[in-house]
Formats: sequence, C-alpha cells, structure tokens
Amino acid sequence: MRKKAFDARSRDTVNITLILLTALWGGSISVLAAGQAVKPMPTIEVTAGNDVANLRELDDVLSAFSQEVTACAKAGRTPEVCRCSYPKDLARLKTAYAKLIQLHPEWKDQLLSYHYVNKEGRNISGTLVLQNLARQIEMLKCK
Repeated sequence: MRKKAFDARSRDTVNITLILLTALWGGSISVLAAGQAVKPMPTIEVTAGNDVANLRELDDVLSAFSQEVTACAKAGRTPEVCRCSYPKDLARLKTAYAKLIQLHPEWKDQLLSYHYVNKEGRNISGTLVLQNLARQIEMLKCK
C-alpha cells in the first residue's frame, strides 16, 4: 500500500519533469482535434550566441528546479509541498522565463531549438516548448 501511495506521488511530481520530455516530443506530434488535423508547432532555430546563452540559462534553471522537486518527492513528501519548497528556485525560473520573453516577445508560446558545443567539445542540442513551460509556471501557485 505504501508503495502505491509513493508511486502516485511520484507520478504527480513528473509534471515538472515532463516539461523537458514534452519539449523533445513537441515538434513531432500531431493530434486530431474536432475532426481536424492540427499542424505541429513550427520550430524556431535559435543560433545567435547571446540567444543560445539565454535559452541555456532558462533550461539550466528549469532542470535544477525539476531535479529538486523530484528528489523531494522521492524523499516522501507530497508533490504539492515539493513544488513550493524551493521559492528562490521557483522565482529564478519565473525570472529567467520573463527575461527571455522580454528579450524576444515573438518567442512566447513557441517551440525553440538550439545547438552548442560544450566544454568537452560535444555537440549539444536542446529544445524548449515555451507554451508548455508558461502553463506549468502559471499552475505553480504557492501560499
């Protein structure tokens, strides 16, 4: 019984983590809505160095917040408590998102793709679905 309760809490916590996975799948999935095929969201390829740095900053903050929430839930706390247990990190996430949208208002609700070479010389690519991220941030209401 305890394992089932933990599994249910873990699934709730996955909401934050799914943002990252949704970003990977966002550009390739099409769905049917009201009998009509919906076109996949176009991908904006971000190539300018400063823009890639801003995207990486947001992605890093999002990843760190997601890891903290997941670790908290794995330690046995409820997802609701965990999502609000890191107010500074949540504020950093909101700030990083707002900064990116302030710099590029045309990116709001868009699918962004970027590439860079890391310190080890490996090609790294990333994707962010800002529409999903904005919705998740909006849903994170803490007392």
